Amino acid sequence: MQKQRNRPRKNTPHNVKVLEVETNKLLGRVVDITADGLMMVVPRAIETGRQFEFRIILPRMVEGKVEIGVNAEAVWCKQDTNPRYFQVGFRFENLSGSDGFTLEDVMHRMNLVG
Repeated sequence: MQKQRNRPRKNTPHNVKVLEVETNKLLGRVVDITADGLMMVVPRAIETGRQFEFRIILPRMVEGKVEIGVNAEAVWCKQDTNPRYFQVGFRFENLSGSDGFTLEDVMHRMNLVG
């Protein structure tokens, strides 16, 4: 059963990349984001329920940070309109207070939240 998100998502026009910590490889690109989770476009399907530790590469430096580390769970996955890719919804598991504030700040500065 899919949980309802607590906050509206905002599409990002910026190329925000996400790296998987374990492999240090590109996992995908953020399509939209909230302080609770994000949707990414990825090159291969991801199993729902799978836990990830990844780094969100910020589109610009904020408060001396260029990235935010977070654990997240894949909550859904479906084929993208481009059949070479998949869309995956992630729910943040452990976004720290300071990183949460940084992410919120970035979203406001980039006009990603109202």
